Order: sequence, then C-alpha cells, then structure tokens
Amino acid sequence: MKRKWMLLTIVTIIGFFLDWFTKYLADTSLGYGSPVRVVGQYVQLMLIYNKGALFGFNPAEFIPFLPLNQFFLVFSFVAIGILLYYYRSIPRSEVLMHWGLAMILPGAFGNLLDRIIHPSKGVVDFIRIGISDTIYWPVFNLADVYVTVGVAVLIYCFIGEEKRKKTEKSAKMIVKEKVASVK
Repeated sequence: MKRKWMLLTIVTIIGFFLDWFTKYLADTSLGYGSPVRVVGQYVQLMLIYNKGALFGFNPAEFIPFLPLNQFFLVFSFVAIGILLYYYRSIPRSEVLMHWGLAMILPGAFGNLLDRIIHPSKGVVDFIRIGISDTIYWPVFNLADVYVTVGVAVLIYCFIGEEKRKKTEKSAKMIVKEKVASVK
C-alpha cells in the first residue's frame, strides 16, 4: 500500500517542480508573445498567459457572469480531492491506473499555483507546436502535458477494462452453452 502512495508523491513532487521551474524560466526569460524557434517553425517557445483552462478553453464564453479565477481555484481543489479519493480506492494491481492519476496531479497543482500566484495574469503557457508557420496547437505548458498524458492513460485503462469484461462475459456464455449441451 505504501508503494502506490510513494509513486504518487514522487511523481507529483518531480512533475510539479519541473512545471514550476520551466514556467519560471519562461516568465523571466521570454518576451510576451514573441516566439523563439527551437525546431524551426514547428516547435517554439512563446510566453502567454492563459486565464482559461487546458489549451485555452474558457468557460466564461458559455457562462459570462462566472468569476473565472475563483471558478478555477474551486474547481482545482475539488478535482485534486476527487483524484486523491479515487486514487485511494484503486487496487494495488492496477499499476497503469495509478500512473495515469499520478500524472494528472502535478498538472493540477502546477496550474493551481499559477492561479494563486498571479490571478490577474492566469497560467503561464510557453510551448508552441505547429505544422506550418500559421497552423499551431494552442500554447501549453508541462502541467497541460501531464494532465493530457494522465487522462489518455486513464482512457486506455477504461477501454481495456471494458474489453476484458466483454471477453469474460463471452467466455462465461460459451461455458454455459457447453454445459447445457452436455446435459
């Protein structure tokens, strides 16, 4: 039991530190909105501040009266609580599920810290990836990467679980049919 909590703690601390440190470097070294090429036009560093959610999603577009920063602070605390509660309930044998949730947590903490430290600016985003000089994915940070990878791992686990349940159900049906035909 201690091992799964050690995994969560180590991944969260290391991920959180890397997210904070890279945001600090971006915030103190990059000019706002000025792209710096890393791999030509395809990978760039570009400092922006995101008051919205993951990859620029902004719930205020749908609910205009919503105090955005307060919403994200409350949402982050609730999400972290739910993640920890769910993590506690996962059996020790579900290692991949532990990794998925452990990846989400440093992302949640990293973006929460940004919203607390500078509520008027928002979250520091600085990684810009594109396929041409005009087509880019929304600017993001390591916290966004952690959350995205963690959610992808969880989806993979849930799909695998559904396939396993269908296979077990099919196997039980075959056994029932064979037993019935023997009688």
